[in-house]
Amino acid sequence: MVKEEFNTKIGEFGEILQKIAGDMASGALHEKLPPAALLEKTESWVNRMTELVISSEEDMLILKPEKTYTVKAKCKNLTQTLTTFKDILLQNTSDPPANSRLAFEQLRKALTDGSDFLLLMREVRDNPSPLMNAVLTFKKASETKASVISIQASEDVQPLIKHVLSRMDEFQVALTSLEKKVAEMRENVRRFQEESLKLLANKISEQHQQSEDKTEKRQLSLSNFKAEQN
Repeated sequence: MVKEEFNTKIGEFGEILQKIAGDMASGALHEKLPPAALLEKTESWVNRMTELVISSEEDMLILKPEKTYTVKAKCKNLTQTLTTFKDILLQNTSDPPANSRLAFEQLRKALTDGSDFLLLMREVRDNPSPLMNAVLTFKKASETKASVISIQASEDVQPLIKHVLSRMDEFQVALTSLEKKVAEMRENVRRFQEESLKLLANKISEQHQQSEDKTEKRQLSLSNFKAEQN
């Protein structure tokens, strides 16, 4: 179900990008439109793009958890661009044409970022994590157990089907265990990222402090030199 819904989102997201790009190319959308008019023509598309980005982020983290950093970074970047676009148009200003130009630049950036995001969506769809792909396959098989039973199979295949169905409960237990392991992996990745950022921040702070200490020492040395000269 996750893969099917995600594929639908990919199609809709691509259509929105094409719609906005087409309107820009035809002149239906341009930077000389008043802010209110530019917002009116784009707001529904921008809102829907934002919704798709947010919901697709969760799908991609499920399908390919090893891409967590990339997925989160691109989602944050695109949603921020879309938010900035609307904020500029909603802002009270004494120079509306300037706001329209600024907002239009953000819309262009959203198209570029959106194209990159669409490529990432397709990559995740076409190359999901083998582990998660197996988990989702087992889950789907478990949920459609009743349908499997009703299949009219030849006599030589029926024993195999019965064997698989008899092991379905075991598969379900294994599936639950795998889902827990994946959740633990995602949590470990998140903690690793947080710790890495803290270490980087501390390193930058130490370098900054060392730079200040060196500057202070140079100033003291210069002061001492001047005092000795006097």
